[in-house]
Amino acid sequence: MDVLLVDDDPITRLAVCAALEEWGFVPVVAEDGHQALTKLAEKNPPHLMIIDWSMPGLSGPELCKTIRERSDGQFFYILMLTGKEGSEAIVEAMEAGADDFVSKPFDHRVLKVRIAAGSRIVRLEQTLNQLASRDALTQCWNRRMIDELLLNAVQESRRKNNPLSLMVLDIDHFKKINDTHGHSVGDIALKHLVQVLSNNLREYDQIGRYGGEEFVILLPNTGEEEAWVIAERMRSAVQLQPATANNELSIPLTISIGLAQCNIELKEELQQLFQRADEALYEAKAAGRNRTMSAEKIGTQ
Repeated sequence: MDVLLVDDDPITRLAVCAALEEWGFVPVVAEDGHQALTKLAEKNPPHLMIIDWSMPGLSGPELCKTIRERSDGQFFYILMLTGKEGSEAIVEAMEAGADDFVSKPFDHRVLKVRIAAGSRIVRLEQTLNQLASRDALTQCWNRRMIDELLLNAVQESRRKNNPLSLMVLDIDHFKKINDTHGHSVGDIALKHLVQVLSNNLREYDQIGRYGGEEFVILLPNTGEEEAWVIAERMRSAVQLQPATANNELSIPLTISIGLAQCNIELKEELQQLFQRADEALYEAKAAGRNRTMSAEKIGTQ
């Protein structure tokens, strides 16, 4: 686990970094509060931090307050390191947003157990976040999370004037699979579907289960033609790769896909974008299933 060490004293940084490496952690160093905020703004920042109290610019307590005022919902465990002693200093550190407090000169054994406790809390928080954002069966995003990702994508598409495509899809005749083979086999089919879809998406595309056998796929920076190619690639892959249950039962699958592009010029709302993709899915099913329908093409007919 990475640990962000924020301290302007090079001797302290050297000592703490050596100790962290000995204990199996990866130190990430910032020499002041502003450097720390820059590192926290990067992708996948450290969520376990050791912050010195007395630093130029932003003090430790000021940095704590700034971190706690973030609105992105990320969890950070903060241990304050300082030469101050006594209950007043502890209260001030905790009120500023610190989770723990170690006095200088620090006992390496004390720092070790405090860091170990912090890492357990960070891991627990990450596990809880994953449980709250992932579909329990398929492990793709759940409805709450995909809604959040989609809203952020629409907003970013408007800011940067980049294309954005959305797919709504489901398994054709899924009820027949459940009725014929049972819900346990239906669950296998759903998990298999997500695996096949994921194998045919780009690393920055997002897939979420919206309910039952319905899924939503978010394609950032993707126009109509490219989105159509991706949709057809996924549809063909699903058709060519049946699910397998009990090592012998082959379950053929097909999907219908509704595709829509976000209309940036009209500042289309998220609900309208989703509705157009859902209507395209309905048209794909009405036309015989196992096909892709684009909302833009429907609109020109």
